[in-house]
Amino acid sequence: ASPAPSHPVDVTSDHNKVSYAPCPQCGQLMNRINFAHCSGVIVDVCKGHGTWFDRDELSKIVQFIRSGGLEMARQKEKTEIEYQREQLHTEQMLSDRRTDLLGRSFADEERIDGLSAARGLLKFLIE
Repeated sequence: ASPAPSHPVDVTSDHNKVSYAPCPQCGQLMNRINFAHCSGVIVDVCKGHGTWFDRDELSKIVQFIRSGGLEMARQKEKTEIEYQREQLHTEQMLSDRRTDLLGRSFADEERIDGLSAARGLLKFLIE
């Protein structure tokens, strides 16, 4: 493994310039995440050493929290979880409908059809 760079690594695209900074503790390049997934404040995160703030990021996060942004983010996450729960419930209901009154699923019926075909072939070959 090659040593981590001691300076930020720039990734340049046509529209944006992104700089990945090394962790001050271990030197590994940190991930960049949007605080609360919606604040617009991009912070650097080291898996082993936590979140690191650049100049003015902490004050922007405090402003985001004071303006109700964190509560809005929580509500958005709750709404998303509820939506996913409803999707799972709908999928379960559809799965239950696929089971017939005898408790066999379509997959069971396909196996029974395959056994019937094999039985018919054996009967044909024996006779």
